[in-house]
Amino acid sequence: MISKNLFFKLIKQDFKKRIWCPILLFIAFFLFLEIPMMMRMESIVRYPKSYSYDIGTYVRDYFLGADAVIMAVAVCAAAFLCALSGYAYLHTRTQLDTYHSLPVSRTQLFWSKYLSGILQFLLPFLTHVLICAGIAANKNAFSMETVPFMVSYIELELIIFILAYSVSIIAAGLTGNMIFSILGTGILFGYSMILSALKLAMSSRFLKTYVIYGSRIDNSLIDEKIWCFSPLSMLIKLFSYPGRATAEVTDELFKYDDTYVWVLIAAAIAYTLAAYIIYLKRPSEAAGKTIAFPAMEPVIKTLIVIPASFFCGIFFSETAVGSDRWFLFGLIFSFVLLCILMEIIFRLDFRGLLMHKRQFLLNGACVMLIYLIFRNDVLGYDTYVPADDQLQSCAVSIEQLMPLSRDIYLENNGRLYIGADEYRMINMEIQGNPSVMELARKAAKEKLSYRTFEYYDGIEESDLYIETREKEKTYRQVSFGYKLLNGENIYRRYVIDIADADTLRLLSDIFNDYDYKLGSTPMFNSGWNVTFEAVQCIGNFKSDLIKLTPEMQSRIIEAYQSEYTKLTLDTVIHTIPSGTIEFLKSSTEQDEYASLKSYDIYTGRMYVYPQFTKTLALLKEYGFDMEGTLTAEDVKSVSVTKNYDEMHSSDSAYSAYTATGVWVDTRETNAVEYTDKGQIQQILDNMVCDVFSWPISYYADFFDSQYTIELNMEDTKDAFPYFHRFVNGKKPNFIQ
Repeated sequence: MISKNLFFKLIKQDFKKRIWCPILLFIAFFLFLEIPMMMRMESIVRYPKSYSYDIGTYVRDYFLGADAVIMAVAVCAAAFLCALSGYAYLHTRTQLDTYHSLPVSRTQLFWSKYLSGILQFLLPFLTHVLICAGIAANKNAFSMETVPFMVSYIELELIIFILAYSVSIIAAGLTGNMIFSILGTGILFGYSMILSALKLAMSSRFLKTYVIYGSRIDNSLIDEKIWCFSPLSMLIKLFSYPGRATAEVTDELFKYDDTYVWVLIAAAIAYTLAAYIIYLKRPSEAAGKTIAFPAMEPVIKTLIVIPASFFCGIFFSETAVGSDRWFLFGLIFSFVLLCILMEIIFRLDFRGLLMHKRQFLLNGACVMLIYLIFRNDVLGYDTYVPADDQLQSCAVSIEQLMPLSRDIYLENNGRLYIGADEYRMINMEIQGNPSVMELARKAAKEKLSYRTFEYYDGIEESDLYIETREKEKTYRQVSFGYKLLNGENIYRRYVIDIADADTLRLLSDIFNDYDYKLGSTPMFNSGWNVTFEAVQCIGNFKSDLIKLTPEMQSRIIEAYQSEYTKLTLDTVIHTIPSGTIEFLKSSTEQDEYASLKSYDIYTGRMYVYPQFTKTLALLKEYGFDMEGTLTAEDVKSVSVTKNYDEMHSSDSAYSAYTATGVWVDTRETNAVEYTDKGQIQQILDNMVCDVFSWPISYYADFFDSQYTIELNMEDTKDAFPYFHRFVNGKKPNFIQ
């Protein structure tokens, strides 16, 4: 009975002794809970059109919304504070002797401190949550439906607190002073995240085909093959949007992945038990030392030195523009320096820097082995291609061959920011096309990549530079997504050479595949059912925005889709487009004070070819003649500018530098204006709108990039906002 009473007395005394802690947390939670909630509620009331949800929905989902992430950060900080302040006595021999002299067991002493720290967090946190509920009720925005959300929110943040709290106690138990406890807490809290970041950086640095995508496919910050054992990795997975690009989202409110909460609960229990065991086994004489358990010293040094050395190598490499030599220098230099530093830290004496030579050699061997594995792709990452009997389907994204807007809009006016490659990896499923895997195996075998340049005294060797730039004109990137029968998704990004006839044949077979086009853009995916309000059209000499009625929209989409899905790569390479068309929908961020209606680009500029007779006829019917021409009488003057030739100018500038020691700008930017009507007509007959030159110029050599043409119209209202270029081989002779 005496021991039990003393146990609760210890909790009470510890609470009084650290009363500053709950007071500080009370102030912090006020800033993190009530203030953001009141500010957002006021904004919703004042500007209701700016939000896709009302105040009642906001309050209901508030505890599971974006602010839950911010609150989780605050809860982790509170956990660090409660743990390190509560177990700080472990680092002072006098206090440690005093506590151990009390008539209580170590078990009771541990749990009294443990529960005291939880109460110091929980009491101010619960108080503020109830205050938030009262504020919402005062605004008539609180209902019984909100209660389960509020209870779930309290439970979630308590689980997060216990997880971070237990990890901090482990750090305090493993170390002998406060400084190392703080450092240890940071390392334990994010170590698996550090490993994920290191693997990502090393893979990006050394593996030619490595590619990652955002959280709509998998979490790009978390490597699923590295176990998420640290709290930071768990929290990132918890709050990463768990859906896919086809799921419904709202503008700002989102749920956490509630199925992953059980992982957090299991981890919190495991870390709590680990903290308890470490506390029981911790020797009293460890106070004041660097590490409480000497047997763990070599393990800790290895776990710190090896990742830190590679991060330093990457830093030196990036500073030197990706140089392998500087990476190796940074790796070796930082490894030696860190080993010496760790010995000094653990010995607390400069004379200890040459101790443990065997561990130094072993860690050095591990560092070089890891470096060689990545440097030479020993595991065959770049050459791996799944077997046909392992595949369910494939996704392919060909660089710049089919545009896609960065904004993908859903039926409920939600928005996802997603790249073209990522969208296609999610939505494309090509089956039964042997050219897909044949191209993948060919690309993996050839292992082409964009070359990095060697530097000499900071100057690119011009001959190698020019040779490389000329070769890279035919290099293109193609991303592959392999969806395996076992449910795994594998992604690779290859470099192919379209100057190779066999490669171009395979690429054509993929581009001509109906499933490729269907999965390349949401406009071709009927499941999106997007309503377009307008189309932005650009021809060779004019542009216009056409507002669509539902009937007009249905007709133009049907015509364009049917003709584009029949488009072949051969046509793309050998045919100059007639123009471009962009499908637009009403902006989801309308300004209530704006006088003009604004639109969001949905597709990017889609090409219209002369073969698209139905589309061209419909556009003409709607008032836009995409194939319309100009005569010299419509143009007042034409300005022709010879562009800066970067490659040869760089070469001549380098030669000038070596001769004079001063860099010379060799750009030619003088424009020539032509007013003669005959000359103007020749220019008009042999030029194409600059909009068409990109990205088609990646595959078709139609355009003379040496000159830029600007039209000055007789009637200013006919001004065309785009430049033009000459068709290759058709520059008039009078152009100098």
